Amino acid sequence: MDDKQDLFTCTYRPQASDIVFDFRNRTVTYKCFDTFGKDIADNPFDFEPRPLEFLQRVSEPKSTRFGEAKTVSLADYGISMISQDGKYLLPLHTAFDFMLWAPQCPYRILCTNNKAVFVGSHSSMFGYSDALSELGKLYFSEQPRERSSELAQYGYGELCLMLDNFFGLKETHHIDSFRELFHVNGYEESFLSTDPGKADQALCDTIRFILDDFHSSEDFPSWMVGAEHINSYDGKSLCQETDEIRIKAFEEAFTGSAISSGDFYTESGNTAYVVLTGMNTSIDSETFYARDFSDINNVNSFDTVEIVAYAHRMINRENSPIENVVIDISRNSGGDLVSSGFVLSWFLGKGYVTTGNTFSNGLGVLQYWADVNQDHQFNDDDCLYGKKNLFCLISPETFSSANMLANMLKNSGVVTILGQTSRGGSGMKTPAVTGWDTFFYISGFKTIATVRNCSWFDADGGAVPDVYIRDPKTFFDRDKLTEMINGIQ
Repeated sequence: MDDKQDLFTCTYRPQASDIVFDFRNRTVTYKCFDTFGKDIADNPFDFEPRPLEFLQRVSEPKSTRFGEAKTVSLADYGISMISQDGKYLLPLHTAFDFMLWAPQCPYRILCTNNKAVFVGSHSSMFGYSDALSELGKLYFSEQPRERSSELAQYGYGELCLMLDNFFGLKETHHIDSFRELFHVNGYEESFLSTDPGKADQALCDTIRFILDDFHSSEDFPSWMVGAEHINSYDGKSLCQETDEIRIKAFEEAFTGSAISSGDFYTESGNTAYVVLTGMNTSIDSETFYARDFSDINNVNSFDTVEIVAYAHRMINRENSPIENVVIDISRNSGGDLVSSGFVLSWFLGKGYVTTGNTFSNGLGVLQYWADVNQDHQFNDDDCLYGKKNLFCLISPETFSSANMLANMLKNSGVVTILGQTSRGGSGMKTPAVTGWDTFFYISGFKTIATVRNCSWFDADGGAVPDVYIRDPKTFFDRDKLTEMINGIQ
């Protein structure tokens, strides 16, 4: 074979960005991973490209940089690459991962069950562990069976390849090589077994007891194991056990307080409390602009955008006594970045989110503008900065996109963070599939970063409060908390 035949190049035209498969040296090279497969109008560091009329996301060149060219050796993981007679062959899972899954992560996944290939937007296309969809039933309709030794070898190499490159917390977990990690911890034999159940159990144990972060989790077993093994894995990780100890006190304090889960907006003297138990919104632009948010009966108490729109009107009503505003995300385990961006902009006006890509080493800045008052303008009338004293209440339950919000508010220097250090969760929860078709989640390579002195740091360590509150009961004693807030100079 000549040199030209050894190379297969795929170019994504809008960005003129290439991926090159070198079949002689068995490598894959991205000229610029951050732009490959992306529309030229999109910010490649965005987590959720979801256009909404009431939330603008403006890409600015400041501080954003694309990562360097990236080469991955498939040979190091035993992945076959065949070039013959003008045809280029890669294992299906590997080709999909590098050409679609990673560049478009996490919007497409692929799996097979020996009779069909399934491609969808998310692993929930199979339903949930307690209720399979029709597609899920079709996937598990094939009879369980053993794997061939060749599939076991490929699946193990593909798993190591995926985790080495796309597990976003690899560096913070002090992992140099997943192959070495599996070997020294005794999982290699199970991963290489022809029994797919042993391989699935090894993956589950790795996720629970070694990775042990709340974004990484098992989902569906391989069809070769069978649907009856869904939810068959048990055992609590160290992270789960210690977290339960920390959170139990907050649950007891909340239950014993006068606050109910439906009290998403309350006032205590000169202080307003806006409670967000999740970062979620399903409202579309047309509904947002048609809704009268001055009426509490029009507010979905589980929708972040609707709660903020209502709170903004209450805080700014005529003769309002409110001087302090507290976003209470102490019992918020996260959700979507759209909602977090809306809240961030409400407090700051121009809300910046800094993101990183651990695979490419690219770094980006997302700028959010929210039209909170529904006037189709994006200006100071939509925010509280400079008009109220701003606070954010966090706890060990504050996780994922809520942790992002806490970190970005702290970075602003104009919001006082109250409570206890947040749980973290910087890597985007990312669905993945093994080479033998087992579904799981990882903390992905798209991460939230914090910036100090133009140096970038992973936000997985959580946000540290400016004012530490030891007793969880104080979190939910609004009168006592208001007295404390008024004493802060």
